[in-house]
Amino acid sequence: MFKEDKLIATKDVVLSKLKFEVKNQSDLQLAKQNLKKTGAFKKIFQNLFDEPVKKAYESYKSIRDRRNGIVASIEEKESVLKQNIIEYLDENDLKDGDFVRTEGVDFQIDMADFIEGIKNGNTPESLIAVNEAELKKQIKTMGDLLDIPGITVVKKKFIRLKSEGFKALA
Repeated sequence: MFKEDKLIATKDVVLSKLKFEVKNQSDLQLAKQNLKKTGAFKKIFQNLFDEPVKKAYESYKSIRDRRNGIVASIEEKESVLKQNIIEYLDENDLKDGDFVRTEGVDFQIDMADFIEGIKNGNTPESLIAVNEAELKKQIKTMGDLLDIPGITVVKKKFIRLKSEGFKALA
């Protein structure tokens, strides 16, 4: 990993010399050059680690899938066994101190009634959640024309310089 160590040392030296204040036109030009350098370094290190990350992820997925397959087959048998025990105990009206019976709950939501409950104030606010992924999708489509009560779309200013890749490091 000598190449990686040398790159990290070079990165540290270059980044330590960068000026981050922008107070005049000359600082602005220097900041633009520095931004190109940071972008180039970022790209170098992303590329450097892409292959090991990919290999590690493939290995992780393989191990995870194997583990999940084994555990799923065990849980399937366990579930059948538990159900058979419950049925036997129920059929024979027996109790067994080794088993603790619990009852779970499930629910269904009638969205129209749920929304009506929200309007009437009968639904606790803590149950209301925003689907941020869907909201971002709609904002991307509609932009600041999105008109949903309670949602305000605010534009943020940011800059992006065209990266010249490795040329910026020269």
